[in-house]
Amino acid sequence: MQVKTVLLIEGCVNLLIALCKLSVGFMTNSTAIIADGVHSFTDVTNNIVAWMAVTISETPADRGHPYGHQKFEQLAIFVLATLLVVVAFEISLSAFQRIGEPVEHSFLGLIILIAALIINTILTLWERHWAKRLNSDILVADATHTLSDVLTSIAVIVGWQLASRGYYWIDAVFAIIISSIIFYLAFKLFQSAIPILVDSSEVDAHKMTDAIMNIDAVKEVRRVRSRSSGKYRIADVVVTVDPNMSTADSHQVADSIEHLLATKFHIEDAVVHIEPFEK
Repeated sequence: MQVKTVLLIEGCVNLLIALCKLSVGFMTNSTAIIADGVHSFTDVTNNIVAWMAVTISETPADRGHPYGHQKFEQLAIFVLATLLVVVAFEISLSAFQRIGEPVEHSFLGLIILIAALIINTILTLWERHWAKRLNSDILVADATHTLSDVLTSIAVIVGWQLASRGYYWIDAVFAIIISSIIFYLAFKLFQSAIPILVDSSEVDAHKMTDAIMNIDAVKEVRRVRSRSSGKYRIADVVVTVDPNMSTADSHQVADSIEHLLATKFHIEDAVVHIEPFEK
């Protein structure tokens, strides 16, 4: 199984669920159900965006992108989070505009929504399994969207059933609860993508410096920086050694530092610059 295959299956299921939810929403005139259906449609859009991002991220490094295209996945996660914010805002606005409107009960609609809830729960667990197995951030983000469908569907069903019994305002309240959940999930996605996109430090610089200074030949650590590509950790280090050290020995020091960073800090791509020590 590949990441793009998982996304393709996810997209097809989300499309079917979205159509079912919208049909029930319009049939019962429920704001919350319509909102949930729109949310499921955005999941289809998310699947498409994620699929395109994965395709681009798998492209080998080229002249324009010498470090590769891995960050396109994080960019896609940022886009997905932004889309969630827009959807959450629209749901809240719609809830306020339609508050107090009557909601109809439908036994068939209830069966459809419960079936969609079960399918979404299975889909979430299945995608999280493959996200862990394939070590894919984009699948984790997409599974978060599917989880939001599970949570909102539960809120929708409860709110709809209460609203259909005459408590019309509850339907709008639950629509607002849905939007709040979506806002929170968007925040979590922003929280995971933005640090990588802006090259936030990935490893504590003091810990790296202390570890490097334990290498006998290193006189001074002048600079330590680390970041994440979205797939692996990257670091660049500047150290000083005895100015009389041979090139071969300096190269050995650099190899020792790279090995240390890989084994202790899980840094897969390290650039070590050696300079002569000056008192």
